Amino acid sequence: MAIGRWIIIFFTICVSGSDWNAAPGAGEFSSSNRMLDRAEILPVDEAFRLTATRTSDAVQLYWQIMPGYYLYRHRLKATSEVSLGEFSMSPGLGKHDEYFGDVEVYYGELNVDIPINDGSGDSFWLEVEYQGCADAGICYPPVKKRLSP
Repeated sequence: MAIGRWIIIFFTICVSGSDWNAAPGAGEFSSSNRMLDRAEILPVDEAFRLTATRTSDAVQLYWQIMPGYYLYRHRLKATSEVSLGEFSMSPGLGKHDEYFGDVEVYYGELNVDIPINDGSGDSFWLEVEYQGCADAGICYPPVKKRLSP
C-alpha cells in the first residue's frame, strides 16, 4: 500500500476524534484497492451525525448518514446509569462484509428508540457506541459518545 494512502487513513482517524480500538479491517482498504482522494473521506462526525432526544419514557437516537457511508447494526450499543430496554429500529439492508460476513447496515438515516425502564425523571448519561464505513473502502474505528439526552 502506498504511503499516501496510509497518510489519508491516519489523517481521517485523527480528525475524527475516535479511539484506536479498531475492529478487524478498520482503516483498511477493500479489495478494490481504489485510490482515495483526501476530499472523499469525511471525518466520522460528519459522515454519521448523531443526535439524541429524550421523551418521558424513552431515548431516540438519530443518525443522519451521508451518501456513500453506512452504519453496522451489530456494532450499535448503548449503556447508561439507568436501566434501558431493548433497541427498536427498522430492519437494515443486507450486505456481505469481507471482515464481518453477512451483516445488516443502514444508509441515509437511522432511528433507534430505547425505552427507559426505571422511569427516572432525573437527568442521566447515555454512552453510545457505533461503527460505520465508507463505500470507498475504509471503515472507521468504533466510536464512543457520552450524551445527556
